[in-house]
Amino acid sequence: MQSSRIYSSDEVVEETDIEGLYWISNYAIKTTRLSRIVLPSPGQGVFTIVTHAADFSEQEHGGYEFYGIHIGQVDVLTFLALDDRVMQGDFVDCRRGSKTFHKRVKFAFTGDPDKALVIDRGIAHIFDNLKGMVTLNQPRVYFDRNNPYYSSDFDVVNVRRSSPLDEFPSVIVNRFPLPYWLCRSALKKQRAKIRAAGSRNHPFIFHKGSEKLILTPVEKK
Repeated sequence: MQSSRIYSSDEVVEETDIEGLYWISNYAIKTTRLSRIVLPSPGQGVFTIVTHAADFSEQEHGGYEFYGIHIGQVDVLTFLALDDRVMQGDFVDCRRGSKTFHKRVKFAFTGDPDKALVIDRGIAHIFDNLKGMVTLNQPRVYFDRNNPYYSSDFDVVNVRRSSPLDEFPSVIVNRFPLPYWLCRSALKKQRAKIRAAGSRNHPFIFHKGSEKLILTPVEKK
């Protein structure tokens, strides 16, 4: 299996028991003891910012209700809020053929602009205690041909939080790093779709065998 560690400039600061799940040092400039200017990580030059507002979760855990699994995207997540919260992450290796297939890893962590969490393709992940947290994602995008698990519109396979370990899927991940110019083209296409769409609510995609179910939440009034 191809590792996500394709950038030799990655400075790994902490490993986990799942290959492809680890912390790296960020490229950042100190402006005060705690303040930072976070520079782009090496790679394709794309990023997303996710805000988890007060209405993000109505549950006591303050997190997601579904695990997410990316097929063509390696997440490189920086948790930016510097408060005293402790977040929890729960991860399951769903990569078909992996030496750690269906291995589960859990750990707690705090916000830290100096490091980023790398989550390789095919690793299911879910986080708790995220209300008020802003995350910066500088993903590394991969492509492939005729991968039934991959959607270029929404690259995610979801698993319900309550699912037992043996119900997590076995997925095939994309293999080839997307060229820089294609990343820019894909972003342009996404922006055009957002402008044209009647709804901007993020869908949830579930796989069960060969079946695929797509659910789009209705916004509360």
